[in-house]
Amino acid sequence: MPRRRAPRNGRVFALILFFAAATANKSAVTARPVPSKAMSACTAVTSEDLERALGRRFVRGEEATTGAESTCDYGSGNGQVSITIQRLPAKLNLPAEIESLKKTIEDSSVRMVPGLGSEAFYLDIRGAGTQLHVIRGDRDYIMVSILGLGDAAAVSAAAEQVARTVLDRI
Repeated sequence: MPRRRAPRNGRVFALILFFAAATANKSAVTARPVPSKAMSACTAVTSEDLERALGRRFVRGEEATTGAESTCDYGSGNGQVSITIQRLPAKLNLPAEIESLKKTIEDSSVRMVPGLGSEAFYLDIRGAGTQLHVIRGDRDYIMVSILGLGDAAAVSAAAEQVARTVLDRI
């Protein structure tokens, strides 16, 4: 029986965040290369890293790179983990971004995460999982999206572990 892949959602959620930024802040967004030790999101987080964090096997990541954004999607059964790394062109208005995300994604709620990057928050999506959004400094942006592998309470610690791995490598 062929393995069923989960739909790619990393780019969708990353686009939601950046769409929200575009509507909240009228400044133009220009692409810049991601300044990092890791060449890509798939290099920053491997399937082995995800297996350690979540305790299950993942298929090899599929990468998409556009301008200053690198996204890697990993599948496991009907679940998906997406890692996005981007160098932002300007500092975000985080409260406005959070409000926009909550309005855009129904049944979502936000939890702030102290001690991770400069600012970080979970966007918990009821019945689906969570996304951990991390800003380091004013410009390094990381998103770890874990959907279809348990509710937010079940996968939040793994998302934080993965985000810390990314922060150590970029």
